[in-house]
Amino acid sequence: MKDTHRLERGLCAVAGEGLTSDEMGEAVSRAIGVLVAHDALHLCWRHPGTDLPSFGFWHRLTPKVDWTQLIAFYSGRESAHPAGQARRGVPGHVVDARDPLAHRILLDNGFGSELRLVLRGAKGVWGTLALFREQGGRPFAPDDVDRVARLVPPLVAASRTYVRAPSLRPPDRDLPPGVIVVGADHAVRGITPEAHAWLREIRLPGSLAGPEWAAKALSCEVAIAGRRFARDPASPRPVACLPSAYAGRWVSVHGQPLDADGRGDVAVVVRSAGTELLPALASWYEITGRERAVLGHLPDGIPAKQIARRLDVSVHTVNEHLKALYRKTGCTGREEIVAALSR
Repeated sequence: MKDTHRLERGLCAVAGEGLTSDEMGEAVSRAIGVLVAHDALHLCWRHPGTDLPSFGFWHRLTPKVDWTQLIAFYSGRESAHPAGQARRGVPGHVVDARDPLAHRILLDNGFGSELRLVLRGAKGVWGTLALFREQGGRPFAPDDVDRVARLVPPLVAASRTYVRAPSLRPPDRDLPPGVIVVGADHAVRGITPEAHAWLREIRLPGSLAGPEWAAKALSCEVAIAGRRFARDPASPRPVACLPSAYAGRWVSVHGQPLDADGRGDVAVVVRSAGTELLPALASWYEITGRERAVLGHLPDGIPAKQIARRLDVSVHTVNEHLKALYRKTGCTGREEIVAALSR
């Protein structure tokens, strides 16, 4: 237990230093390596309440591996994919020869074994962790899963520290929305000049350098979610929010099918996050329900007294919620929060 607390303090200290995603991937890999040896790592974060990834860290892993696994999963051929584990609540899983397709993907990319772990916190699933071992090495075993599972609380705490390290601020300059068109075969069919500007602006990991992989990383799961939403409006909305610590600014990525049944192309719109930020902020900044209710009224520009009447609480309570919001987001006042939410 003491080792876990020490690791959490160390990871949170590193996460608050404003490191790049590649530097964070290396730091997390080094911390995990103390307990379980591995050759590569992919850590994917999703805020509770959404099926879509927010950001991720990579270490010594090419995006081709994750891309191939992802497409196999959404085609129904790879049920043990981390995204499927997260939905089913499966805490840990070792991929080896007993999973023929998943194992074949590993072998084709120089790996022999993979450990997948769902990162579940008190309020839901925050993400997934995948560790890889090269061919010829010792495969992962169930006791490796048990050791890595001890790292879930430190990793979840470090992720929140990472997201909240920069104060909530509007971007220095605005960019017009860009569009990435994704076909039914998951291939990127087109990228507008504005979307190219976003791909240059967003600080994605070095392994995603270049417009092809960057566009796939931003658009693939959002496009799939858009198709699912077109067929089932009760499914989660196809919107992902990337935090400013990762992308340089809070970014909204939204999928909109170009046909009624969602079976054709999908337009994935990339733009500065506005009101879509509210659910993400509530999760990452640990904003309470009452604080979120107050936050939702701030863009209206109404005084605290009127917010109090709307919420049927005292003005003192509203002001206390406002102080908590300023403290949690690092904003100095209402104007900064409203500016961040209105982009």
